[in-house]
Amino acid sequence: MNCIIIEDDFLSQQTVIRYCKMFGEELNILGAFDSVESAEEYINNCEKRVDLIFVDVVLPGKNGIDFISDLFIVPYIILTTSHDSYAVKAFEMNVVDYLKKPFIYRRFFQAIHKVKKLIKMNEDKGSNETLILKSKGTLTRFLIKDIDYIESYSDYIKIFIKQDAFLHLIALRDIMKKLPSDKFVQIHRRFIVNIDKIISINENKIDLDGYEDLDLPISRAQRKIFYSHFLGE
Repeated sequence: MNCIIIEDDFLSQQTVIRYCKMFGEELNILGAFDSVESAEEYINNCEKRVDLIFVDVVLPGKNGIDFISDLFIVPYIILTTSHDSYAVKAFEMNVVDYLKKPFIYRRFFQAIHKVKKLIKMNEDKGSNETLILKSKGTLTRFLIKDIDYIESYSDYIKIFIKQDAFLHLIALRDIMKKLPSDKFVQIHRRFIVNIDKIISINENKIDLDGYEDLDLPISRAQRKIFYSHFLGE
């Protein structure tokens, strides 16, 4: 499980690092950061999937709550903080656990155990990973598996979920890195599709469930990769 730590207090940061290392290979620390801004820069450029984030609430610059709100795809989150006042807000945002400083290893172990239980539950019933989309000032949480397809408009994308479209500022190549590679495949320089939503393929055009009048093209450049994914080869 790949994790990052966002904590500006050195001793607290070292405590989380030490506790993580006690889990051995179960927890792989990708990085530790003293601000949200530096963590966001890392996440945006990271090729590896971030599964778990430990984040303090009160940080220099952007705080931990705003950081969670701005995440596009939300991994498991454990808050580490000296303050009780953010607990309700944290659990409204589906934070896995809320560790009040100073916390001991037993409490940290309980939080990681919660994450492991959630991972096991999600594996048993299929992916339950979420993303947050912003539309007209409203934050809405979706399951990644509910995405039908994604269309690129230069630096923007449109994410289609049950024929509703949500505009987001991110390049197609960058969103592709954040999606499960066994479920999503790029079929064209402008399109990514959810393989589970495909009904039929006719002359290198794809029909998706719920989109009767839509034919998405498979480009020559992406054809081999697409068929390899679709046929499970």
